[in-house]
Amino acid sequence: LVAIIMAPLSQLFPSLLQPIASSHMLCLYFASSWCPDCTPVTPVLKSVYESQRTVTDSEKKLMEVVYVSSDSNVQQMEESMNKAHGKWSFVPFQEEEELANIKRKFGACAAKEAPRLSLLGPGRRKFGIPTLIVIDCESENILTTNGVTDIMMNGADSLKIWDDIRAEKQ
Repeated sequence: LVAIIMAPLSQLFPSLLQPIASSHMLCLYFASSWCPDCTPVTPVLKSVYESQRTVTDSEKKLMEVVYVSSDSNVQQMEESMNKAHGKWSFVPFQEEEELANIKRKFGACAAKEAPRLSLLGPGRRKFGIPTLIVIDCESENILTTNGVTDIMMNGADSLKIWDDIRAEKQ
């Protein structure tokens, strides 16, 4: 159990390997296309994501987003991603165990998923959707669990705020 808790995120969750390796900050976006609270957040996150300066192949992006879907099926997820999302990564819908384990690790999911994920009870389901958790890719420290509030209030300035927090923690 200790080895699982202490293992790097990229070992626990293969879908995170490339985003962690290619960026300084990982943003886990827990959301769904059917959630009315997620609808206004997704285009703002896309704008923030696209505001990053272009990097060369040898440089890391400041942030990479990974969509952790609570959509009802793969078609719903793909349609939403094609219509509204940025060109960011996602945990494949078919990787049900990985998707469930990421939600369990961070305590973030839609309310209707909580019973199936054993996230009922005090302290288990910490966050509903939408949730944006920002993580330092080097240390894997959580920089903020309030990424949604940050981007809705500060837009692209959130990148600098998170990067400043990251620099302080190093």
